[in-house]
This record gives sequence, structure tokens and C-alpha cells, in this order.
Amino acid sequence: MDLRQLRYFVSVADSGSISAAAVVLHVAQSAVSRQMLRLEEEVGGVLFQRSIAGVELTESGHVLLERARFILREIENATNDVSTFSRGMRGTVRMAAPASAGRALYVPLVQRFHAQFPLVQLELSDSTTDDMLRSLAAGTLDLGLVTEIEAREDVVVKPAWREETLLLAAVGNPICKRKSIAARDLKQMPIIISPGLRRIFEERYGALRPIIQIHSSSPAAELTRSGVGYVVVPKSALSTSDIWRGLQGVPVRGLDTTRMIAWGKGRPASLAARALRAAVEQIVCERIEEKLFLPVRVKHSRL
Repeated sequence: MDLRQLRYFVSVADSGSISAAAVVLHVAQSAVSRQMLRLEEEVGGVLFQRSIAGVELTESGHVLLERARFILREIENATNDVSTFSRGMRGTVRMAAPASAGRALYVPLVQRFHAQFPLVQLELSDSTTDDMLRSLAAGTLDLGLVTEIEAREDVVVKPAWREETLLLAAVGNPICKRKSIAARDLKQMPIIISPGLRRIFEERYGALRPIIQIHSSSPAAELTRSGVGYVVVPKSALSTSDIWRGLQGVPVRGLDTTRMIAWGKGRPASLAARALRAAVEQIVCERIEEKLFLPVRVKHSRL
């Protein structure tokens, strides 16, 4: 098995046919077909189901595709890192974060990072903690901002900041006069909440029965404005979005969340990925100074 075979294989998988892959690769169709047959012989299994319409990956093919993407990406990272010393830092870095954290961090992060490293391409996305963990373990994501997870064998996590949780209600609602609400009291209220925050609540206080569990911010805000219930969100969700106009927040005691910077364990991070991680940490420190985020609590060991 060599790198050419892996590149051909990934191209065929992405294109859905050997002929389309040959066009993308600028080689003869027979060459691609020959390399795929040879690859199947070497791995000892069928990678494609072939038909007149094209090809589809078998289960074995899906397994190899994940590994092949990782190998090719590591080769690209190694090449870019070595060339950094003569041509400047370059490459592609993929990062994901919850939507609320992304709104608070992405704009200053991109502005600052691109000013310093203009040849590095950033691919930023919104994602859930579970999806980020899977992508980090598979090597298809370089950096993730995950929420409240335990130590794992396949991912490194570093606590970055704490974030206050708010209950939002329409302006003028009597509940807005309260200074705060105890997290346990949410069990008796008509709550609209995301899957991630619900998971954290239930880990601390047991089962929660919201009237609606929803991941998208816009409909959650509309439902709250219409009086269906009260939406529970991280404080950063309000920082840069007008989605929540007409709503007022009340702090929820006992439901602060800890955001963590996460990256894959057991593989070298590219220089560009390390630089992005450092930039994220710097902006987080600034957000803590601005009181948007809370500092992580330091656990002191007993002597």
C-alpha cells in the first residue's frame, strides 16, 4: 500500500465512480481501476460495491477511508511544518465549537490569526460536544471547544473557562425581577433547553423534563417570546446575537458550565494547529478580563 493508492482511493470514494475520480486526478481510468484492484488485494477485502451507476463503499471501505484521510492529512501536515521554516506557516486547521462559544470567539480569532498567519486556511464550524469528540478521535478535527467531559483515552482536554447559565423570559415577565434562580427549581418550570445543557443538568440534579428540547437558537427564542416556556442558555449566547431581542436573562445558580479546549491524543499536532490553540487561549483570557467568561476554578490539593 502506498500514498498514491490511498489518494486514488479517497478520490474514488468522494467521487462515487472510478471514471469521475480519474478526471479529478488527471489520470487514465484504467490506471485508477488497476490501483483499486491492487489495493483490495493488499488489504484482503472488497472496498467497493461496483454497479453501472458507480461505486459504493463497503463496511471495509468505510474503515479504510477514515484511516486513509488521517494518513494523508498527517503527510500534508508534516510537509507544511517542514516547509514553514523556509516559506512561512501554511496548511489547514479545522476547529469546531458550540454555536454560542463560536459567536463569542470566531470573529476576533479569525481577524487576529489571519493577520499573523495569512497562508493558513481555517475551517470553522458549529458542533455538539459528542460530534466534536468523535471527530477529534478520528483525526478529522484539530481543535474543539467541548463542554464538561471526563478524561478520555483518545482526546486531551484542558479546562479553559467557566460560563454562567441564564434563564431567559420575555421582558416584563415577573420572573425577570428575581436576582437568580436555583438550578433545581427548573424541574418545576416550563423549560426549553439544548441537549448539551440538559445532559449537564441531569448529571448534577437528576432527570429533567423540559417542555421542549431543541438545539437551534432561533426557534427557541421565538418560543420563549410567544410565552411557551423559558429558554435556558449559556451567557455567551447573548453576547453577539440579536436572536434574543425582547428577552431578559436571570442567572441560574448551580448550572455554570466549564468549557474545555480539546485535541486528539497520540498524534503530533501541526504547527498551525498549535498556533491556533495558543490564539484561542489568548482570546479566552481577554474574554475573562471583559467578564464575559468566568475563570476556571483551581482545585487545591490538601497537604
